[in-house]
Amino acid sequence: MNRRWLAIIPAMAAILLLSTNVQADDSDPALISINVENGAYTNDTIIFSGIIEDDIKPAQSFWRVSKEGTTFGGGDLYQNLEETPSTSSRTQWTWSFSLSIEETGECACYVSIHIIDENSNEIIGQRVIFMVSENTSGLIGFMLYEDLSGNFIDSFVNVKGWVGSYPESSVTIEIITSITQGLIEATLFPQPTTCSTPSFTSDTETFANGEFEFEFDISSKLDGWLKIDLISCSSSLSFLEGSIQEFSIRVNNEPPTIKISGIDFAIEDDTWHTFDASLTEDPYWGRTDMYYVWTLYRTSHSGFSPIDVKMGVDITSYSISGTKSGNYSLSLTVYDEGGQYSEKVVIFDIANTVPIISLEIDGEPVSNNQEIKLTNPSDTLLDATASTDSVNDKPGLRCVWLLDNVPLYEGCNRSFSWDEYQGEDYRAELTLEVIDDDGEYSTLNVILIHPNEVQPIPIILVIPAISLIFLIYATINRFKSNNELEIPKWKS
Repeated sequence: MNRRWLAIIPAMAAILLLSTNVQADDSDPALISINVENGAYTNDTIIFSGIIEDDIKPAQSFWRVSKEGTTFGGGDLYQNLEETPSTSSRTQWTWSFSLSIEETGECACYVSIHIIDENSNEIIGQRVIFMVSENTSGLIGFMLYEDLSGNFIDSFVNVKGWVGSYPESSVTIEIITSITQGLIEATLFPQPTTCSTPSFTSDTETFANGEFEFEFDISSKLDGWLKIDLISCSSSLSFLEGSIQEFSIRVNNEPPTIKISGIDFAIEDDTWHTFDASLTEDPYWGRTDMYYVWTLYRTSHSGFSPIDVKMGVDITSYSISGTKSGNYSLSLTVYDEGGQYSEKVVIFDIANTVPIISLEIDGEPVSNNQEIKLTNPSDTLLDATASTDSVNDKPGLRCVWLLDNVPLYEGCNRSFSWDEYQGEDYRAELTLEVIDDDGEYSTLNVILIHPNEVQPIPIILVIPAISLIFLIYATINRFKSNNELEIPKWKS
């Protein structure tokens, strides 16, 4: 199959829905109708006639006749075009001419109608006819409907056309392939050849007079230029004259080989990270004229819904800003000119930087879990504006304040009044949360103390004091009791 870019784009419909630029050709090509069918024959004269349909009258119109690969006659049609009531939305013109055997001699003749429109595009309609004499022994007509020369084709070559003989009999088409070095363009009509028994290395198809279609397998062929010879002959070999169509195609069985270099991990910042696929190549046909489709997913936030798609011919790199952290998946699909494609997926992470808290209370820096005795309970200044983060996140930092785990207010520079929130309490826990745009946050806790708080005597001092008092009391009592004791005396 021959698949150019316009053939592969519809297969990517889901991706193309993301694209807003759509171009369409709103002008149809000119049409040529011919009243004579392929295979018509006469020993006298054939009158050709038909209709040309287009938006405006063609710039040129003429006819030609060929046999045995050589053009030998024809004439102008432009001057004889006559406008006729149209059966469509476009204008139609009639034309006609006659062709006699006196002009052509015995032949399988190829008659073509040519028109050139205002954009210099040439449109051709063609027929093969048999001009016969009484002793005609055999004529072969062979015509292809599509010029395949130069096409990128993979797997199978599909051939359509018309083949026939006079006198009517079945016709064989022998297919011979060989490696060649470049483009061999097909001629508009076949060249004469001598028929022989088909080679055992070739393929052969047999058809009755009329339209034909067949395909032959090239899936085992290596990529490169392949010459194709199509030889048509009478299947009975009752006569040796035949026709040959030869041309070359580009075998394109191998998909592109994708090579990507880029990060697999980065810290969130405001730099750009580039994924380079410039070394991607087709195994035979090289690196040019390939179609790239880059699809970016932020799997940690959007799952597998694309957040960006970039596509076009030879777009060999993709860049992503490092300002948004997350887990990412970048898919690259590369199509070559013949529609073969490969896909590769790169997984990478951009890690978020957690905010670093800096807090000052009344102009003095404080640390986590520190106790702060306020000097002015009615107007305490809370300043966290020096908190930092990555360059891209710092402008969007949010500060949330909680007092005893109750949300207080938001903003990185606030004024706090004790009496408004704490009343008669003399201690409170102040919590600061600094949050970046990815939802990551850091916390800091401090204990605020009212300046009027009276501290009780620590228990560690009370016990020694009581012990000292008890010791003094015991000592005094001992001395007092000693002074009052009498010395006992023995009776005489």
